Amino acid sequence: MNNEQLQALSRSLIFFGIAVVCSVTASVVAGLTGPLFFDQAIEIAPGGTIPSSNSDWWQLHLQNFISQALGFGGAVFIAAAMWQRAVPVGLVATRRSLAPVGLLLVILATFFSAPLMAISYEWNLAAIPEGSVLEAAFKPLEELLEAVTAFLVAASGPKRIVVILSVALVPAVFEELAFRGALQPLLIKATGKPWLGIAIASVIFSAIHFQFYGFLPRVLLGALFGWLAYRSGSILPGMVAHFVNNAAAAVTFWSTGSMTEDLFELEAWTVVLGAVLTAATLLAYHRFMPARQTLSAG
Repeated sequence: MNNEQLQALSRSLIFFGIAVVCSVTASVVAGLTGPLFFDQAIEIAPGGTIPSSNSDWWQLHLQNFISQALGFGGAVFIAAAMWQRAVPVGLVATRRSLAPVGLLLVILATFFSAPLMAISYEWNLAAIPEGSVLEAAFKPLEELLEAVTAFLVAASGPKRIVVILSVALVPAVFEELAFRGALQPLLIKATGKPWLGIAIASVIFSAIHFQFYGFLPRVLLGALFGWLAYRSGSILPGMVAHFVNNAAAAVTFWSTGSMTEDLFELEAWTVVLGAVLTAATLLAYHRFMPARQTLSAG
């Protein structure tokens, strides 16, 4: 490992530490907003009362924005100031990365990959057997986060615009800035292998959500977003894919009443078809880009 790789590895670890500190700080700040703007702060814990009032709904969306902006956005801002804007990488898009044909392929790949994400979710469930130590550790938190997410997404009329902004647009911007704009380029440079940098960043991206029943599909999504960033030389296509994925999850909830139900039957042929269409779309995107871009931190 040469000096540049060592520096990139060091910065990767430093950035991860900054992101953790910023996320904890953001959670504290978000919690303090309750008494300032609402009757009382929300207290959420496994086994506790699930928020249910209109005031709780607005408070959670405000806290989500604060957590994303100060947590992930704050970490990127600090890293950019420390390292003379070496991160985020790929924030300035090329004309090719925002071409309508390319963005259409990005959106199609996101939709076509849905059966693959669904089957990976089933595999994830199978890896956490009923009655196991893993279930005892993960299930209470998973049930809590699912209930809170369902409450966040539940809306009708104009409030659905707030949902799309909060659960789709805000994470798409700030999470992509942090994971594909800062952490992934550093890891690619540290390992010298793009696929390894993308893989490690994807695992960290999934783990930091603390929803381990959806760990594997989120790793695959992170890999998709990461590859789009690496291939295009811009994090903006990944932001588009991230937004589409999260918005589709909200629409699924509005259609089925569940965050885990699918809009289609999960059968062997749907998985195979989804895999073929996803591969074909990504191959088309690969060929659409004039040359592989080196999206790594300077």
